[in-house]
Amino acid sequence: MPSIVASERVRLCAGNNADLCQAIFKAHGLSDLRSDFVWSSDRQAPPYYPNVATLDADAVTVQLAEIARLTSVLATSFSVKDGFCHLDLQPLGFSQVFEASWIWADLSHPTTTPSGWERVEDAASLEMWEFAWADRASPSNGRVFPAAVLADPAIAILGRRTADGFAAGCIANRSELVTGLSNVFATDGSPTYQDAVRAATNAFAGCRALVAYDRDAGLDEALACGFQATGPLRIWIRDSQDKEE
Repeated sequence: MPSIVASERVRLCAGNNADLCQAIFKAHGLSDLRSDFVWSSDRQAPPYYPNVATLDADAVTVQLAEIARLTSVLATSFSVKDGFCHLDLQPLGFSQVFEASWIWADLSHPTTTPSGWERVEDAASLEMWEFAWADRASPSNGRVFPAAVLADPAIAILGRRTADGFAAGCIANRSELVTGLSNVFATDGSPTYQDAVRAATNAFAGCRALVAYDRDAGLDEALACGFQATGPLRIWIRDSQDKEE
């Protein structure tokens, strides 16, 4: 039974993260495809987002076929989020970027939103939030989070505002059974996972569990906040220069 529970948690984590990918692609006006086995898009992905995310541990054949299709139609570099570490993508010209861990926290007690944290609700505030996040976590010059994302009721951009902008923040995204936590940052590099967890927990009513993925120091901080590691995932990238002409 424990292994069945763990595998179901990983499936829910992967599905929630694909929900976030879909929302960000939609905010950019980009089309996508989704089945029970794989989410994908043949459009150029926003920075830090994959073109493929796997949703089923056993559907390797279907997933490899979709990844192979995308290698034939995408001229740009693109990445794959292998949510179950079941794919070998080296034969398709991919290299591994990193491995991380899905994490899970059951939410059985009510909590309060940390002082100073708020939900970003207008385009100007979102731009300030993204500037603060990018200054800490993103070397990209392109906008990752367009204002259209604010209209999605399943997405909450959260942050601790200061007189100069935002000093910390995160994103919460709601799925049917879980809420996802991502993009946790503090501009001064200080630990902020605990505040992000409390803010994300209160972003949506009826949340039963909080899920995310992380690695290295971020994973250590998450585990110290009560998360449990529930399974590995792997990020692959195929550089555009590897594409046959």
